[in-house]
Amino acid sequence: MRRGIRLMALGIAVAVNGAALMAVNAAMVEGAERQLLSREEPERVVITATRQDLPEKQTVASQNCPAPKAL
Repeated sequence: MRRGIRLMALGIAVAVNGAALMAVNAAMVEGAERQLLSREEPERVVITATRQDLPEKQTVASQNCPAPKAL
C-alpha cells in the first residue's frame, strides 16, 4: 500500500514538473521571438506635398512614419 501511494505521488510530481518545464520553455521561446522582432527596423514612408496641393495657411507636409511591410 505504501509503495503504491509513493509511486502515485512520484508520478504526480513528475507530471507537475513536466508541465512547469513546458510553460517555462514556451515563455522563453516567445521572449526570444519578441527580441528578434524588436531588432528589425521598420520600413519608412516619406510623404511630401507641394504648397499648391495644400489648403491655405499650411506648410509643406513632410512626415516620416513607420509602415508595415504589407504596403
